[in-house]
Amino acid sequence: MTKEKQIGNRGEEIAREFLERKGLEFLQKNYHAQGGELDLIMKDEQDDEYVFVEVKTRTNEAFGHGEESITQQKFEKILTAIEAFFIKELNLEELPFFRVDAVIVHLKKGEERCEHIEDIGMEDFPGSLS
Repeated sequence: MTKEKQIGNRGEEIAREFLERKGLEFLQKNYHAQGGELDLIMKDEQDDEYVFVEVKTRTNEAFGHGEESITQQKFEKILTAIEAFFIKELNLEELPFFRVDAVIVHLKKGEERCEHIEDIGMEDFPGSLS
């Protein structure tokens, strides 16, 4: 396994623990469908909604802030994978309530910090049609 993959796996583990401490229930990780991947699938029982989480792990800012790497194209792939998850995995004909969050995990010499961005939508991308 490459060092980048190890760092990414560690970031997903940290993000999962962080979200569980916030009261979300873990359902699945690394779901692949329709050319997209869902890093973490969680459930917010309080709001009765599914939470699909894009995890970005950074050891430094050389490649920019993690949030910047979530492009409109990436977001559209996430939405396509979400639809496939509901239809293929849960056999649902209508999509239930859900949201897309991002967790940016900062790993720097013994420091682990999470930044949680809730409810990302098409309106968060300049020039989108929504």
